Amino acid sequence: MKSEALRDTQLGAAIQQATSGDVLPIASLSQDKHSSIVFHVDRSKAFSNIIQRVLCEGEKYGHKAARKEGMRVVVNPVDVQACGEGEESQSPPSLSQLRAAVLLKHVLRLLSANGYQTQTAKFPVTSDVQDLLSALNLDIGTCRKEVIGDLCGPLVLRAEASPSRETLQVAETEGDGSSDKDKRQCLVMNLRSFMTSAGVAVGKTGYDKNLNLVDVRLEDGTLSDTVRKAAVVELIMSDKQEWSGSATLCVHLTSQSLAYTQQQADLLWQSCTQYNVSNLVQRHLVFGTIAGRKSSDSAAMDAREFYNVRHRQMTQAAMMKYGDHDQGDVWDDMVHTLTLASLTFDLLTTTCSSQVHVDLSEEEGDNRSGPFVLYNCARLASLLSSFEQQVEQGTYPPLPAPQHVNFQLLREEEEWTLALLYIHDFPDLVQDTLHHWDTQHGITAHIHTHKVSHFLLNFSKTLSSYYSRYHILGGSEAHLLPLMYARLSLMKAAHRVLCNGLHLLGLEPLARL
Repeated sequence: MKSEALRDTQLGAAIQQATSGDVLPIASLSQDKHSSIVFHVDRSKAFSNIIQRVLCEGEKYGHKAARKEGMRVVVNPVDVQACGEGEESQSPPSLSQLRAAVLLKHVLRLLSANGYQTQTAKFPVTSDVQDLLSALNLDIGTCRKEVIGDLCGPLVLRAEASPSRETLQVAETEGDGSSDKDKRQCLVMNLRSFMTSAGVAVGKTGYDKNLNLVDVRLEDGTLSDTVRKAAVVELIMSDKQEWSGSATLCVHLTSQSLAYTQQQADLLWQSCTQYNVSNLVQRHLVFGTIAGRKSSDSAAMDAREFYNVRHRQMTQAAMMKYGDHDQGDVWDDMVHTLTLASLTFDLLTTTCSSQVHVDLSEEEGDNRSGPFVLYNCARLASLLSSFEQQVEQGTYPPLPAPQHVNFQLLREEEEWTLALLYIHDFPDLVQDTLHHWDTQHGITAHIHTHKVSHFLLNFSKTLSSYYSRYHILGGSEAHLLPLMYARLSLMKAAHRVLCNGLHLLGLEPLARL
């Protein structure tokens, strides 16, 4: 089909009519040298449609409506729990616990943005971990150790009566110094036997093939930590009475070092619970460790020390920009926000299952990704605020609604890139982070926790380049206003997407820097 013939056919007109109500309406068709049909978008209408949608939906842009099936998702951050019987640990939170907390905040917001009703599992935490969660502005439901302990008793009783209970021969443990009475107190479950009888999937997409025996009650009569982890899951089901929906999905957020024991707890709960196990779907989201980027970095650094390093670096950077003087609470809040942004981007730009390599030294390193995104967001906020102030002063007329702006004046490719690849694609990105995650077979939760941070960083780089090349606020002459209005509308939509993206990371945008 010749290009001229293609334009003369009714195909082009039919496609134009069919897409006239779409966000990206087709203006015309052509044919390239490979005889492929090329669709040309009506950019002016596309700019108007995209920007109208963003400004109309506001904080909800990128969010899906609540799901009708009533799925409740409970996230269980295993690493921050304190379910043991011993005294409260005096050790400060580890880097793994810091990554768990950052991931928890992000995962909860991703799930909520995709229409799920979310909550965290209830469990006891140490005071140091509670301080860490508070520093990250993360508020989760906790409970006393006694609540978990009360749920352990019935689990142990059902384990004693379970056909998967392992019979231990006292003779096998003789000579270890413990009495026969102590040995008889031992209670062990054979998980392999349970998996075989229950038809549980094992292997690449299922549970670890090496799972076998797990301690329930130790020789001294105390309960194992695995039972207490199973009791956390039992508490999730007991709270179901407060839930009006029908289905519950539990995501166990766990480090690689605790992934095996959490699978044990998962199966132990299935074998000993009083509830119907089909009413709770369990998935495991496993994250990698944190290591220093340089061999000289301290391997023993804890979360508090890491925060302090970043805080000192952000303080120094702020002083270089604004001068060495105290600005009170506003200054402290800004440095704290910059520190959280630096930590968050450090820990989220790597895929969840991979090891994170961060610069743990005091030297200024590659830790500016988060502050760079905040800076670009604040720069747009300052631009829009400056325009509104000049409107109040009578310098400019107010910004018209998008449908009254002439977007044909946006002819630069950078403007089309910002609108199409970032502003328009943001909702698709949010959905892609959880693409088919709850319908895939196996026990792994496929949640792409790195995508939003990568998107925001690339968006900010493109936005910064555009902002540096083109003047947004110009003169107040009538012939200059239409282009200024078109670019301001684009920047207003870009600012909204940056704010919504930062919210998904658990970060609050700054009004100015």
